[in-house]
Formats: sequence, C-alpha cells, structure tokens
Amino acid sequence: MNWKIARIEISSFKAFKHIDLDLGSSSLLTLDGPNGYGKTTIFDAIELLLTGKIKRIENLFATLMTKQKKNYDDNLFWNNRSRNQDLSIKVEFVNGPRKLILARHAPVKAFKTKTNNRADEFKLFSLYELPEFDSDDFSSANIRENEFLDEVFGENFRENFPFLNYLEQGQNKLLHTRVDERKDELGNLFNISDIATEIENCRSISTKLSRFLSDEKRKTDESSLQAEYAALREMIGADFASAKYKRLSTIDSELGWDKKEPFPIYDQESYDQYIEAIRRLDELLTRKSVVRIRANNEEIEAEINRNKELLTRLAKLGTDRSRLEELNKTKNKLNRLTAALAVIKQGAANITTEQASELPGWKNEQFKQFKAQITERNSLQSKNVQNEVAATELARLKKQVLEEHAKIYPDDTLCPLCGNDWKVHKSMLEAVEKRAEDISNSLGEDGQALIKLVDKMTIQLDSLETFIKARETDLKRQYDEALHRVLHENRTHLTAIDQLAERLNAKGIPVTFSFSEDEVVVDSRHKKLLDLIRSKKKEDSGGLPDNWREIIFSAFKELQDFYMLDHQDIKNKELYIKFKANEARSNRLQQCQANLKKIQQENEAANLAKEKVNKLRTTLKKAEQKYADQTISEVELIFHIYSGRLIQNYQRGLGLFIESQDGKQLRFLTAEKSDHDAVLSMSTGQVSALGLAFFLSLNKVYANVPLMFIDDPSQSLDEVNIASLTDLLRCELKRCQLIVSSHEDDISAYMRYRFSRAGLKSRSLNMQQLAKEAP
Repeated sequence: MNWKIARIEISSFKAFKHIDLDLGSSSLLTLDGPNGYGKTTIFDAIELLLTGKIKRIENLFATLMTKQKKNYDDNLFWNNRSRNQDLSIKVEFVNGPRKLILARHAPVKAFKTKTNNRADEFKLFSLYELPEFDSDDFSSANIRENEFLDEVFGENFRENFPFLNYLEQGQNKLLHTRVDERKDELGNLFNISDIATEIENCRSISTKLSRFLSDEKRKTDESSLQAEYAALREMIGADFASAKYKRLSTIDSELGWDKKEPFPIYDQESYDQYIEAIRRLDELLTRKSVVRIRANNEEIEAEINRNKELLTRLAKLGTDRSRLEELNKTKNKLNRLTAALAVIKQGAANITTEQASELPGWKNEQFKQFKAQITERNSLQSKNVQNEVAATELARLKKQVLEEHAKIYPDDTLCPLCGNDWKVHKSMLEAVEKRAEDISNSLGEDGQALIKLVDKMTIQLDSLETFIKARETDLKRQYDEALHRVLHENRTHLTAIDQLAERLNAKGIPVTFSFSEDEVVVDSRHKKLLDLIRSKKKEDSGGLPDNWREIIFSAFKELQDFYMLDHQDIKNKELYIKFKANEARSNRLQQCQANLKKIQQENEAANLAKEKVNKLRTTLKKAEQKYADQTISEVELIFHIYSGRLIQNYQRGLGLFIESQDGKQLRFLTAEKSDHDAVLSMSTGQVSALGLAFFLSLNKVYANVPLMFIDDPSQSLDEVNIASLTDLLRCELKRCQLIVSSHEDDISAYMRYRFSRAGLKSRSLNMQQLAKEAP
C-alpha cells in the first residue's frame, strides 16, 4: 500500500479556524515556525483522523484530571472563535491513480452536550469517506466505522500508528516502559496480541475453574447434601401426623416457620432455621419473668430519656406549673391599675370624662358628681383667656411638686422650683404659698373659681389614687414576675409537663415543691426525681441473650403477645414443623440424591477441563515467546545500524543491541553488555536519538503504509544527530512521505536541501505566516 497525503484541510480545530495545506507530491513537508503556532495541532488532527483519538491527550487527561467529573463547559478541540462552524478534518490520500478522501466531523450542537466535552471523549468525531475533497456531505451514507481504517491501511493500523508512523514531540514513551512490559506494548506489531489474548483467556478460564472447584459454598453444599441424604433416609418413617396448625406470631408479615405450608419444597437449611427460631422463643419463655423485669427497667430508662427536658422544667416549676392563667389575669389587672395611675398623674385640669370613667374605685354617685365637675371645668376653661388657664395649671402643678417633694425630702430648705435656699423649710413653704396666693389674686373671678374647682377634683383623684395604690400593692404581693416569665417561656410544654407530673404521681412520686429559679435547688430536685423514678426498677437476674428483643419482636407486635405464649404452644409448633417437613422429605430425598450426583459430575468435568486448559496455556506461552524472539531479531540488525548512525559520540560503543530473553522482555544493550537498560546511562539527547532509531527501525521493517510523522526532532537532538537523521530518512526510508515539524528554520532548510540533493521533492509551510494569513 503506497498511500501518500496530497492535501489537508482543517476547520474549527484547536488553534485553527480554517487552514488548507497542499502537499502535492512532496516526499518531505516541513512545518516551520516558533512554538505555539499549530505545528503539533497538525499532527493531532492527522492522528485523530487516522486512529479516532489523540493518545497524548488521552494519557494526559488520565494522569491530570479526575475520573468523577463528567461534564465540562468547554471543548478542548473545538475553536469557539470560528463563529459556530462545525469541526472538520479532511485528508486526501493518493496511491497512483487512486484517491481516498477521509474526514472527521463533529457538528456544533455536539459541543452543547457537556458530557461530550471531556478531553478523552472522541466518539463525537465521526469518520466519513467523501466522494470529493471539496464535498461537505457528512451524511449517514458516507459515514464509516473506525475498523474501515484497518481495512484500507492494513490490520492493526490504528493500534500500531504510534509505533510505526508517528513519533510525538520529545522522547519515545515506549523507552520509559518497564523492560518486561515493552513486548506487551508492541503486541499488535509483533502479531502476538491474538496469542496473548488466548493465553489470558486460558489463564482466566483456569482461574475460574479453580475458583469453581475451591468454592466454599459448593463444598459446604456437597457436605450438607451428603449429611441431609443420610438423615432423610433415617427420618423418613417418623410419624408426626397428630400435629395441628395454630398461628403463634402476631406481626403482619407471615413468618416461614409459622406458615401453614412451611415447606413447598423441602429444604434442610430452612428446616434448621425454623427449629432454631422456635427453640429460641422457648428459651425466652423459660425466663419470662426476667423478660418482664428487663423490659420494665428499659422502659423506665427510655421514659427518662424521652422526658429529659420535661423533667428539668418540672423540677423548676413544681406545683406552680398550672398558674399561667392566674398570673396572666393578675398581670392584666396590674397593667390596668398602672394605666389608671398614669391618667391620675395628668391632673384634674386635664382628665377627660372618658378617662375618668375607666378609673376604678368610684363610689355610688361620686362619678356623676366628678363628671359634672369636668363639664363645669371645661366651661370655665373656655371662658378664661389662655394666660389665666396656664396660671391656674401652674398653681396646680406647684402644689403637686411641693407635695411630692415633701414626701421625699420632708425637711429640705432648697426650693424645688427655683433652687433658692430658705434656710428653714417652713419659710420656704410660706414663700411658695404667698406666691401662689399672689398668682391667684391676679386671676379674674372665673379663674379663681377654676382653681377652687380643680382643687376639689384633685381631692377626689387623690382619694382614688390612694385606693388604686393599695389595690396595686395587694396584687403585687400575689404576683410572681419570675414565675410568670418562666411559665410564659414554657407555655407550649405546660400540658406535657402536667401530664408527666400526673404519671409520676400515679407511680407514687408526687411533686410537692414550688417554683424556684435557683440552679442548685433545681439540680437537686431533678436528681431526686431521677432517683425516685429509677427506684421503681426491679433487680435483673440476667441470663437473657443480647438479642432478646429482636427474637420477640421478629414474631410479635407487642410484648404482651409474647407473655400470652406458653411452652405447650412451642412444643405443638415444633411438632407441626417436623410433620410438614416429613411430608416434603420423600420428594426431597430424590432431589438430594440427584443434586449430589450433579455436583460430583461437575467436579470431575471441571478438573479435566482445567488440566487441558493449563496444557494449552503452556503451549501457547512457549509459542508466543519463540515467535516474539524471532520477530525482535528481525529488527535488531537494522536498529543496531540506525542507532550507530544517530548516536555517533556514545562513549560505550557504536550502535546498540536488543535483548529479548527468549521473547520475555525487550531490553536495549550497549556493546559493554551491562545488566542495565541502556536508557539509564544516556543523556536526554541520546535517549531521543535512541527513540528515533527504534521508531525508524520499526517503520522500516513493519510499516505497510509509507507515512511518517515526526514532531520537532530538533527539540532534543544536536546538529550531528539531525544530519544523521536526515541521511537515514532520505536514503533508507525514501519510500516514505515524511511530515516533520521544526522550530529552527536552518534545520528545516538543511533537511529540505539534503532531500533535494537526493532527488526527492520537498515543501515548507511556515505556520506563523499561515496563522497571520488565516481568516
């Protein structure tokens, strides 16, 4: 197959919006320019087209990213600046007169699905065979499976592409693979992958057969069947026909041992389980009194845990827990009295009829008289000018201030109005009285009448104030503000607290203490309540299994149902189970014999098959190693020559060797025959040259398609290596079409010059210039 690439077109792929490369009939195409202008992108596009994936990206993703994340917002391969254009890669191959146009295509809508945007997800890039290079007919009629590539370019072409046709930038990954795993990496290349698959199949089958033969369950089943077969032959004649059915369990679901037909098909394991279940119940019945005590004690602890907070609240509130409504009423009364005192403080000159009507303590016709006085006051206030009304009010306020001042400071000589020191308290009062008389004399007749009326009304209000304060004092003696606050805070729990207190009282634990906020007192009460509750426990003699509750409640809804059970019920149930088991045993005996024979025959067949599979595996391994050894020897001489040409200044000798150890490994050796792999003693440039030599050797011997792609070999090779590489390519591998990238223009020019001297066509594409010219 002499396929060559004539043309490449890339749209919306990675860095490129659109690029069209015309190779013509060139044997050498160099991709020139600085790093970052898309040289590796060209190789990625070709690899994606020819293999359906980009192995470099796939390996990096597996190393760097997490497996758990499935959705990604952006796609690594789609150029989202291409104005929503579909991604496509087209390559035209020519083979004499024959043409083949292959393409990979992914529509824009595919990138809207976030699961398609994982960098290791390549299924969305479908393969197409197009009728013409300019065609965009990405229809189902032109779609091809990836296997089509192997049909066109040869068997295992996609798997061998990284070893025979494409050398990535940097060092050959195969060189950094363990020596005993390198052969496996080249399995498809050496055509031993099928044999290796068969060897693995033999190993897997042998392991499964061993696991089958050593399976503990099978061994247990065989032993159980043998024991059951012997037991059935003994017990088949027993007579249990007098047994009668009676259901014992009370749970909704029907237990196997309590069914009317417990054995549709006889099963020894079920029989043993049923007998064990009822015997466990029988053992508990013998200790029914202990069960009662244990259940009661556990219920006491459970109730303590359920009511932990309520017990603390009860310890604080005590017998005052039901006083919330009473205290609410008292508080409301106090609030009304406080409001009444506030109204009285306004003074007789300002109180309204409505306000006066709300005041408590009026006697008989007293309110009517006061109401008439309010009317008269209002009339006098309306007749007096504003100044006279103010003077009247001022006289009243002075009197009120003096009275209040006298209550607090009965012998004070300082005037509470002006601050003047009168030396003698009596002199101060006389001075104030004289000033009040002067103000009163300055008023008119109506003003003086208003003052006298207000004084009369004030006397009545003072009487009411005395009554209200006395009532307030009485109510405050009855009102406990702290208790009211705590009751209000716990108002949603009061019903539950009261019910708890009633239950405790019924158990002989009365609550006789009253409310307290003292934490020490409350803690003491709480501890005492717990001690009294726990004192109701009875001594537990023990002897119950840890799962006694599970045993009981697996069959009964309530403990009371268990308490009603007696030993005769258990005996009758066991008799009934044996009776029904005996019915099923006659059929089971024949089944048991057949199953036992089947297991024994399967064991014989498995042992025979395992022996044959192991023999086949040994034969295949010998054949694989012999063939691999022969295959490696085919490339060894060429590799020795190529490595000598590319690594000319190696101090350990000219040219390297390959050791296979009878096809078990692949190790590179120097002329000194060291036990170490040659890679361990080489510099970075020498390892790169070794990788190139091995890559070129494999291509020379095994490649069916004369295509070779090398990404920037000058990254780690010196001028001597490059000169040797160029001579090898133009002389030994001149049948191949070579696409090579380089960031150094002089190396690129040198390679094209050497190819032209050999009569081979070459072409150069400057990726930086193409990027500038791209739309």
